[in-house]
Amino acid sequence: MKLEVLKEQGFKIAHNWQECNKKSIFLFNNNNYTKFIKYKNFALKKKCKFIICNIKFKKSIESESIKYFFFKNQKDLHDISKIFYNFNNLKIIFVTGTNGKTSIAYGANKLFNINGIKSCYIGTLGFFINSKKINKLNNTTPSYFEILNLLQRANDSNVKFVFMEVSSIGYCERRIGNLTYNYCILTNLESDHLDYHKNLKNYHSAKLNLIKKHKSKNSFLFLQDYSLKSKFRSFKSKLIVQDTFLNKNKISIINKNFNKYLIITNKKSYNINSINEFMIKNILTIMMVYNKIFKTLPLIINNSLFPPGRSEIIHNKKNRVIIIDYAHSEDAYENFLNKLPHFNKNIIIVYGCGGERDKIKRPKIAKVVSKYTNLQIITDDNPRNEDPATIRKTLLKYSSNPIEIPNRRKAIKFGINFIKKNEGILIIAGKGHEETQNYKNKYYSFNDRVISSNYAKNL
Repeated sequence: MKLEVLKEQGFKIAHNWQECNKKSIFLFNNNNYTKFIKYKNFALKKKCKFIICNIKFKKSIESESIKYFFFKNQKDLHDISKIFYNFNNLKIIFVTGTNGKTSIAYGANKLFNINGIKSCYIGTLGFFINSKKINKLNNTTPSYFEILNLLQRANDSNVKFVFMEVSSIGYCERRIGNLTYNYCILTNLESDHLDYHKNLKNYHSAKLNLIKKHKSKNSFLFLQDYSLKSKFRSFKSKLIVQDTFLNKNKISIINKNFNKYLIITNKKSYNINSINEFMIKNILTIMMVYNKIFKTLPLIINNSLFPPGRSEIIHNKKNRVIIIDYAHSEDAYENFLNKLPHFNKNIIIVYGCGGERDKIKRPKIAKVVSKYTNLQIITDDNPRNEDPATIRKTLLKYSSNPIEIPNRRKAIKFGINFIKKNEGILIIAGKGHEETQNYKNKYYSFNDRVISSNYAKNL
């Protein structure tokens, strides 16, 4: 029986065994034979009778009542995808860069929705159709066939635009397969994922190759950072730079007070509540994309564009402010913190660094944090399998005025009690929207937003 026949009979590709049923074809896209046997048996228990796997397993497979299909390479997987998926009506927008991917991809989806346009979002915060969260995702950029299933579901829901975060790791691991974009947004190129890429050159090359190798014939590239323009001369008229967009539309930004900005255009003005100018810059990027696609500026822009845990103000009363942010790179901390000293308030931060990730960035983060804050409360982030005391020790060494409180809940409580007595701004950084804390492959329920909100009731 051919795959084309199974497609006609209503069979669908399942990229993980949990989704398998008697109308599934389980696709195992991994070279680990031990895992293959394990997950194949799980799929069989779900009454799945059709398996797609790497041809290298063929000689090891015993005769059984299962029909196997084999692939040799990425081209074979692409040919299989063409049988089962058809979403030619979708306009795909890749969002990549060191900082701001989530804010822009999530915010753009939200902007389209509140202006009456159907779209979806795939990224760090999960899979959303319009503004409804459908499910969580294990990776910022999911596996290739998981992405295909999400795109097909979006297409079947009459979605027109897809905003998809694409990470450098996702690209290098070929999770985006042969997908091409209609539009791509590059936020910036700084330093990140050096534990994976080994050096900055490899990391930047991955980003540039992702953009250049996955563009479709008439695709457009949007640049947030003017200095990157020289790297994309081949795009010619298909290249749109944010500074040019702002000048053309006579757009300006006014910081009205501590957490209020006004975006003024030649046709309309928008009030935005935020303490972070970088978040305003991200909104301007979203406006640039909207303007290119629809030849006009949006009717509505509001604070619903901000994703949870990104420069999110949890409390702001009586000169006591609590802010949650997802910053976890030197550049992200710089963008977030550099305006705060202008407000002449105590600035206290609770932060740590994730284990098994870019150890060389820890001293740089500590120095940036120290430059803009009066007190650093060093605590645990997600230590994973690394000794959390070792991580804290590095941050303490390079901080200017630190105290160490390993327990993150206690660190947050201490910070809130501090501003209760002394007033000021408390920043709780590093985890943002996350709902768990990871110690040695165990995940514990933990949400900075919920915990700080509960303690803030006593302010």
